[in-house]
Amino acid sequence: MAIVSTCTYDSRGTLVCPDALDISRAKIHLDLDTGEKPTFDRGHTHVFVVSDMGVTAEQARERVNARLRRFFDRAEAVHGFRKIAMKKSQSKNRLNLNTTISYEILYVVESAERSRSRSPESPNAGYQRSSSTDAPG
Repeated sequence: MAIVSTCTYDSRGTLVCPDALDISRAKIHLDLDTGEKPTFDRGHTHVFVVSDMGVTAEQARERVNARLRRFFDRAEAVHGFRKIAMKKSQSKNRLNLNTTISYEILYVVESAERSRSRSPESPNAGYQRSSSTDAPG
């Protein structure tokens, strides 16, 4: 389970980003969870990591983009889903020279009364579904 915290709003009704410590705790739980499934509990902020590797950077990029597509296809079907942040990291294994690309996605599933009928920004805004382009970092 990768729930960060319950949704918190300021006096203007704007979603408040969770504390960095709460995000770190959720990522530790995510590391211990072998199910590798995103959570979509309503009224909570969540974190999920999409990662894949390849022999080349291009192969890793293609693989992680396919995983991102699957995540966003599923997430877009969840009423109240909204992406808050997405951070990319890339590394190269020194032993076998494989490249690993990971995206840490911080998102919220707002309750029905708080959820926007249509977010002004698509949950995957900036994400290119074409496998020939790199997803944003």
